[in-house]
Amino acid sequence: MKIKLHPLFCLLAGVFLVLGKFELLCGYLVSIVAHEVAHNRMAKLRGYGMGVITIMPYGGSLESGDDYNDGDNILIALSAPLFNLAVATFIVALWWLIPDVYNYTLDICFANLSLGFVNLLPLYPLDGSRVIVSLVKKKLRAVKILKWLTLISGGIMFVGGIVSAFFTFNITLPIFGLFLILSGIFTSKGQSYYHLANSRPFVKDYTQGLKEEVVYISGDSPLFKFLRYLGKDKICKFIITDGNGGRVCEVEERTLEKLCMTHELNVSIIDALQDFSK
Repeated sequence: MKIKLHPLFCLLAGVFLVLGKFELLCGYLVSIVAHEVAHNRMAKLRGYGMGVITIMPYGGSLESGDDYNDGDNILIALSAPLFNLAVATFIVALWWLIPDVYNYTLDICFANLSLGFVNLLPLYPLDGSRVIVSLVKKKLRAVKILKWLTLISGGIMFVGGIVSAFFTFNITLPIFGLFLILSGIFTSKGQSYYHLANSRPFVKDYTQGLKEEVVYISGDSPLFKFLRYLGKDKICKFIITDGNGGRVCEVEERTLEKLCMTHELNVSIIDALQDFSK
């Protein structure tokens, strides 16, 4: 997983430093990285990898794609904001047990709380929009509506932030509004996560020599679990077993590749093989 900083985050960081809010900036940075790690962890559990993650003012921007099913998309999208909210809840509970840590954990609690709630908003490309797109049938139409909603919301926030300068200036409001406006207009393919079956783990580097690895695994295991064992420096042979550890069949990587390309990755290897043999 590669991480880089977006210019808007650098702008927000500069503003925080000028305002003397270094602790809050650190809290946001740690919370955003944890947010993306949670996405990455859930993605790997479902058999996916992550592209380049660009750190935005309120998390990393991830786009929808067609290489994964809606159920996986929802799980990956919700994992990060729910993780942030869980961290914030844990910190609040910690205040009751150890009140002295309040002053040291307030900023990171606020950062996780805001990241969790903000990313659940149905605004593109926040995680809430990914859930909505996964739940509807007309996805392209939903994306267009969400982008327009994002542009309108971003414009209101940006103008509201400017107007707030005449009262109590909220610098994060216009920056977040600008972030939404740019996100609604531009799309970056480098920020999407990709299907591991399409990242070519089946391509081998024979020039360095390969070792053979034999893996015994239950036939009830979903396809995405098999992808974890693959690598360019080895050839895997899978021994499919039944519930009692008895040998059922062997599956080579070439067969596994075909199964991954023709089935959803949460399908068990036995079911996929049965469909493949028809």
